[in-house]
Amino acid sequence: MPQLEVSDGGSGRLPSRHFGLGNADGRSTSSEADRDRLSRRLGTSDPGWVISPYRVCPLGAHVDHQGGPVLGTAITAHTLLAFRESRDGNCRIRSEHYPGEVVFDIDKIGSAAQAQRGGGDAWGLYAKGAAALMREISPRPLRGVEACSSGFLPGGGLSSSASITLAYCAALAAVNGVDLDDRQYVDLARRTENEWVGVACGILDPASIVGGLRDHLLSIDTQKVSWVPLAKGAMTPSFRILVAYTGMSRNLGETGFNRRVEECAAAARSIAAHAGLGEVERLGDLPEALVEQVLEQRLGFLEPVLERRARHFHEERLRVRQGIAAWESGDLKTFGTLMNDSCRSSRENFETGSPELIDLHAIMRACDGVYGARFSGAGFAGCAIGLVAEERAEAARQSIEGEFGNQYPALAKDAHCFLVDSDDGLRLG
Repeated sequence: MPQLEVSDGGSGRLPSRHFGLGNADGRSTSSEADRDRLSRRLGTSDPGWVISPYRVCPLGAHVDHQGGPVLGTAITAHTLLAFRESRDGNCRIRSEHYPGEVVFDIDKIGSAAQAQRGGGDAWGLYAKGAAALMREISPRPLRGVEACSSGFLPGGGLSSSASITLAYCAALAAVNGVDLDDRQYVDLARRTENEWVGVACGILDPASIVGGLRDHLLSIDTQKVSWVPLAKGAMTPSFRILVAYTGMSRNLGETGFNRRVEECAAAARSIAAHAGLGEVERLGDLPEALVEQVLEQRLGFLEPVLERRARHFHEERLRVRQGIAAWESGDLKTFGTLMNDSCRSSRENFETGSPELIDLHAIMRACDGVYGARFSGAGFAGCAIGLVAEERAEAARQSIEGEFGNQYPALAKDAHCFLVDSDDGLRLG
C-alpha cells in the first residue's frame, strides 16, 4: 500500500468544526455551556477556540519510539481551549482541572532544564515547552496568549498531554500568524514531551491527533513521519470505541516507561553489534529479517529482558499489518483478537499493567459484544480501550463499570467507562 505524505497545509488549514466535549455516551454533543464558562473565565465574549482531540491506538503499542508502524485515531473526547492575544505580552494559562495560573514571558522562558528547576506547576511545562520551541521556528518574536482549557477525562492514557500541547501550539500560531504544517505540529508536541516533560515518547500521539479523520484509522509510518487514512471495510458492522478508566493516573516520567524505551534501544544495539552492523539506536532501524532470525534462533546473546522487548516490537509490527488487512475487510473479530494479543504481549514482553488495569482488561474481554481490548497509552495504570458492537455498547459500558466498581470499591468514585467515536483532528473553531 503506498504511503501518503502528510499535507503541507499550515495552521490556516485547520477546519472550523466543533463536535463537543463528549460525555458518558461520548457522541459529539453540544458544549455551549462549556464555551460560555471558558469565555467568562477568560474575560471575553469572543475568544478564539481550539478543539484538540484525545486519541486511541488499537494496535501498535510501544513501538512508535522504536520507529515501528502504528494505528491510531482521534476521538470525540477532546480538549477545548479558549484563547486571545495577551494584553500585556505575557502568556497566562489556566485550566479547569488544575488550580492557579501559569504566567510567563516567552522571551524569558530559558531552557527546559531551567524551567524544570524553577519549580511551579508541572502542568505549565507543556505550555512553556510549546512556546519555547515555537520561538525557535517563528520568523518573528511571538506575542503571548491568554488561554483557558477544559477537557473530558484529563489524564489516564488517552494522550491528554499531547492534546493540550497541540492546543497551545495552535493558539500561539493563530495569534501570531505563524503558518505551521502538520509535521511541525507533530514535532513540536513530541519535543515538548521529550525535552520539557522528560517522557521518551514517539510521534503516535500527536500524529493521531493532528491527522485524525472521522470513520478512519491512521496508518502511521513513524520512520518517515507520514500517515495514510484507512477507510473501514464496506461490510464493517457498526461499532463504538469503549474507554474504561481505572480512576488511577501516573506521571509517565515517574513510571518505568523511559527505562523500557532505553531497554529497546539496548536490544537494538546488542543485535547490531552481534551482526557486525554500525551504530543503531532503534529496533526499527534494524533489518526485519535479522530481528526475526535472532528471536527464532534464540542465540543467547540477548539478555532475557532485552529479548522480551525485541520480541514485543517485532510481533507488534506484524500485528499492525494484520490489523490493517482486517480493518479494510471489515473483520472486527480478527481485529479484536489482534488487540487482545497486543495486550498480552504488552503485559508479558513489555511488562506493563497494574493489578487494577489487568483486571479491568479481563472484565472488558469477557463482556458480551466486545470484539477485543488492550491497555491504552503507556499501560501502567489509567485506561483500557476496546471495540464493541453498537447494539451492545451501552449494556457493555454499564456492565464493565459496575463489575470493576464491585471489585475495587475504593476506586469506584473515580473509575468510569464511556463510549466515543473516531473524530476529525486538531482544528480551530
